[in-house]
Amino acid sequence: MEPVFDFGSVDEGEIVKHAYKFKNTGSEPLVISNCKGSCGCTVPTWPKEPIPPGGEGEIKVEFNSKGKPGPQSKRVTVTANTMPTETFIEIKGEVRGKEQPAVKGQ
Repeated sequence: MEPVFDFGSVDEGEIVKHAYKFKNTGSEPLVISNCKGSCGCTVPTWPKEPIPPGGEGEIKVEFNSKGKPGPQSKRVTVTANTMPTETFIEIKGEVRGKEQPAVKGQ
């Protein structure tokens, strides 16, 4: 599984979606018990059923850039029946801030 996805540059308010594909290279079914984003703006979804040996799956991550201008790097902690039990994936990039309307002097 790719550990980092760089989404490049997006406008503030856009939702970035990415699917991290993986393959179970172990000899036992892979059970992902939890995935947790580093903040509420990063929401992962993952397969709830065990992935058999040789099977493939994906963890989908959505990053909401609303109110997050500037460089961003968000981490998702994946907990599974692996060694080590926690693996980290990351989504990163640049969020272009919304231009503020010019305020004319009084």
